[in-house]
Amino acid sequence: MGMIRKMALAVFKDRKLLQVRTKKEKDVFYTLGGKIEEGESEIECLKREVKEEIGCQIDESSLKFLTEFEDVAHGKGGLLVNIRMYEGKLIGVPRPSSEIVEIGWFDTGSDKKNLSVIALRTIFPWLKKHGYIN
Repeated sequence: MGMIRKMALAVFKDRKLLQVRTKKEKDVFYTLGGKIEEGESEIECLKREVKEEIGCQIDESSLKFLTEFEDVAHGKGGLLVNIRMYEGKLIGVPRPSSEIVEIGWFDTGSDKKNLSVIALRTIFPWLKKHGYIN
């Protein structure tokens, strides 16, 4: 069975997690980030994706590896996704750019229909348990 490997940046505000909605996956919000390109480091991938998605830089001194998640990839017919998540602070104000149509701040009390399978089952429960989000 195939595995999708992704990097994610967790940005928190008022105990909520920043999520983005893309043009392609109109119904669901995802964690900031994406797939590593050939020859990229994890941090280079995060910097590129964050710049592309919300037009911000990452304050590299704030970066901290959080954990790795694995679950079913949303809408990919049973493929698994592995997400290595870092916590970090943004430089600049996040706003939708290129493939992103909307950004939002979510916690475990947010509207569930807007979140991916891995967010609901794996990411959000972990972040709540460790005190990052409500």
